Amino acid sequence: MTGDNPTTSIYSIGVAEKKTKLTARRVRYYEKAGLVDPERTQGNQRLYSQEDIEKLKEIKSLLEQGLNLAGIKRKLKDK
Repeated sequence: MTGDNPTTSIYSIGVAEKKTKLTARRVRYYEKAGLVDPERTQGNQRLYSQEDIEKLKEIKSLLEQGLNLAGIKRKLKDK
């Protein structure tokens, strides 16, 4: 669906929820924490890319492994 470009923002927060199995509240929390930065439409709707979806899945996995948000920020920054 994203074609060849994983950075193309096309997914709504509802689709991001389904693809990551995270709640919309949790996705917004990670955005507020600076872990993801979705694009916004003119109507201020969040749009996520496949790259964002993969990052959210990684965040979820790292949390399940016991890493806190500060550790996750450092780990993502080092990439």
